[in-house]
Amino acid sequence: MAKKIIIWGAGKIGRGFVGEIFYDAGYELVFIDADEPLVQELNSRGQYTVLKYRNEKTKQKTVVKNCSAIHSSDKAKIIGQAAEVSLMALAIFPGIFEAVAMDIAKIIQNRIDTGIEKPLDIIMCANIPGPSKLMRKTLTGILSDAQKQYFDAYVGLIDSLVIRMAVQPSEEMIKEDPLVVLTNGYETLTLDKTGFKGDPASVDGIEYTENIHAEEVRKLYTYNMVHALYSYLGFQKGYEYVEACTKDEEIQKNAIGALNEVCEALSKVYGFEKEDLDKWQKAVLENMANPILMDKVTRVGADPIRKLKKADRLIGPALLCKDNGVYPYYLTKAIAHAFLFGDETDKNAAMVREYAEYYGIKKAVEKYCELENEPELIGMIEAHYQRALSGETEPDRKIELMQKAYHLGFNAEKVYKGCAQCLLIAMFELTEQPNDMLFQAASGFSGGMAITGDGVCGGYAGGVMYMGSIVGRRMKEMKIDGDKKAQYESYMMAQELRDQYIKTYGTVICCNIHEEIFGRCYCLRTKAVRNDFEDAGAHTTKCTGVVGMASVWVTGIMYAHGYIK
Repeated sequence: MAKKIIIWGAGKIGRGFVGEIFYDAGYELVFIDADEPLVQELNSRGQYTVLKYRNEKTKQKTVVKNCSAIHSSDKAKIIGQAAEVSLMALAIFPGIFEAVAMDIAKIIQNRIDTGIEKPLDIIMCANIPGPSKLMRKTLTGILSDAQKQYFDAYVGLIDSLVIRMAVQPSEEMIKEDPLVVLTNGYETLTLDKTGFKGDPASVDGIEYTENIHAEEVRKLYTYNMVHALYSYLGFQKGYEYVEACTKDEEIQKNAIGALNEVCEALSKVYGFEKEDLDKWQKAVLENMANPILMDKVTRVGADPIRKLKKADRLIGPALLCKDNGVYPYYLTKAIAHAFLFGDETDKNAAMVREYAEYYGIKKAVEKYCELENEPELIGMIEAHYQRALSGETEPDRKIELMQKAYHLGFNAEKVYKGCAQCLLIAMFELTEQPNDMLFQAASGFSGGMAITGDGVCGGYAGGVMYMGSIVGRRMKEMKIDGDKKAQYESYMMAQELRDQYIKTYGTVICCNIHEEIFGRCYCLRTKAVRNDFEDAGAHTTKCTGVVGMASVWVTGIMYAHGYIK
């Protein structure tokens, strides 16, 4: 029997991606759609054109043949076509899942009635994370007990990763073929291998993964993230299209910086190889610069309320970085600019912007980004927001040093523990100037001094000690003239560190910082409390983040005063 796939949804992704891939692999295509004129046109012509424009130089044209279509109201024909087919694809909106699930139930019943006991694998191409879960839940509420048994035995729901984009073709293209689909030509459709009940087909253009969640996260945190970044930074410069943003040197530096940050975190958390991520990142940037997409900045940035949610494209990767030793400098800059997005036709954008203006950026971030016990991330966003308003920028060298300092401080606290000494380790490694006596002297500073919680944060104490060891008053000079210049510069730098702590945590006291990052205070004098402390993430994401940020602040202060270059 000839290979056949039923594609539910004859829209741009159904025709222009799924259909094209399986046609090239020798499959007969049967589309199902509710658009009567589209169904008639497909049946009349029996073919359509797919244009793949990767860039101005790379353009391909494929005429997809051996296809037909069924109107979604023709249930008998749908059931007949699906009687023995082993592969389907749903390229549909989640809003019609329930209606399609009703038809799938009828297909299952027909297969039960006719004794067909072979796999039916359904590729889910809906543009939401994990659509198979929603479809499974929908079907569970519809299927009878016998149908559920058949479903569990023979029907596979396969999540996919769709990156190919389709845009409105020109009038000349439509004149040549009314069914033409114009795409960015992205070649690969990634499928969840674990979802199949039958054997996954070997098809050019299809890749299989056993961790589709990691692939979904990578796509959301890179493609969707950088798309939003271009929009929010580009809006501030008055650009109309994303393509123009990709040609702006400053914006492109931010885009590359944000991608570098999140790719480092993705590698740590999901195990992606660096070489693979480098290729992926290159493809992301090339895709954004594709002139055929003609993506308007206002369209891409629209509805920042949705895009600023905790698990979405901006906050999600920023948290992933912060919690894995990567300083999300460029990511938090993009987030800050989302609160300045001023498209007057977008009610949600106006609401976000006005809330930040009226109540302050901190409250706005807490509200729209759903951040709780994340003072460091909120502080980073606030600092970028204020810089955006003032027009201030930071030198590339300073940013590079701060990113390295965060990594060093975070990892020292994660591995060795002891906040004051771990801050010192970070600074010693950053400057390549260790000081054994200073390190030893900081032994008792951990956990708010002597692990009691009622003293200052060890990161703060260690920072003051470190800066004092470089800048502070010297005994020999003090006995001569008081060494006042060094003394007061040391005071000034210590005050600057104190001010960063107050701005972020509202305090320099360990126990009160615990309230901000854990929601409760820990006195670590007993083993039981120390165990609770560890279980709460003290040395995975919490105190690691505090030491990382303290290392950033000390580095920034030392740089500003000329002691680190």
